[in-house]
Amino acid sequence: MSARSDVSSNCRHRAARSGFSLVELLVLVVILVVLVSILVPALMRSRETDRRVRCTDNLRAIQQGLELYTKANGNNLPRVVYEPSRAATGYVAYTGAESADPFTRGSNVRANDVTASLWLLVRGGLVPVGRFVCPGTDARSDPAASPTGRSNFSGPSHLSYSYTSLFSAAPGFRFTTDLLKADFAVLADKNPGKGGGDDVAGPAYDASPFQLARANSNNHDQAGQNVLYADGHVQFQPTPYCGVGEGAVRDNIYTAASTTPVPEGTPPPVAANGFLARDIGPAWAGDSFLVPTDDE
Repeated sequence: MSARSDVSSNCRHRAARSGFSLVELLVLVVILVVLVSILVPALMRSRETDRRVRCTDNLRAIQQGLELYTKANGNNLPRVVYEPSRAATGYVAYTGAESADPFTRGSNVRANDVTASLWLLVRGGLVPVGRFVCPGTDARSDPAASPTGRSNFSGPSHLSYSYTSLFSAAPGFRFTTDLLKADFAVLADKNPGKGGGDDVAGPAYDASPFQLARANSNNHDQAGQNVLYADGHVQFQPTPYCGVGEGAVRDNIYTAASTTPVPEGTPPPVAANGFLARDIGPAWAGDSFLVPTDDE
């Protein structure tokens, strides 16, 4: 064999050795798949952790606004007109956004409006509108040109949180902070309602985490919800059964415990699945009923 042939043969052998075999390519693909399966969930967890932290910051800012409001209003939580003679319980939402004042005669804000009650913090310049948008949602800050001259959120896409309904005829029900129990839920990530796969009144308090997820807020992919309590602290809860009570036996913060007020002297149905409807309200003094829902 000529020297030229030997050189050509050696070049071909080197070219073959410098490439990847099929087995080596498969190993490389497997390694990449494993790395992606590790890194992507880690990045998603990190992103969700950041969202929860920012959501917690929102609720703390709202708590500061609530504290300022209650101090200036006899310890009363913000509430618009309540007409027990016409509707002793029940709520409405998002009415009369463009009205100049929710308390004047002729205002388009209807009585028992839970979102207009919350807007009083914006109207008073106590909380910026952006604080009512959870970073885990597609909601956007309300584009109100003059928030202090408005009376309500202009729609559900600008509010990511639910506020306790303060419209109840239940004996002993109060909305003054000095009379509320420390573990009374005042505000939380928005009530998931009953739309789609959600069923806020479905699972019992002792159901499995998988079942309870159906009743958790969609703000954080049903892993749980940030909750602002009457004593001022904020906590992420993996279950909606996190209101007034003891141990695991606690109020479902997203439902009314009963369709009618619990008679005075009757033990309240703590940890009852509860009910969700617009024409009912908190059924007893420790009954948090956070609304509106994300179905509205």
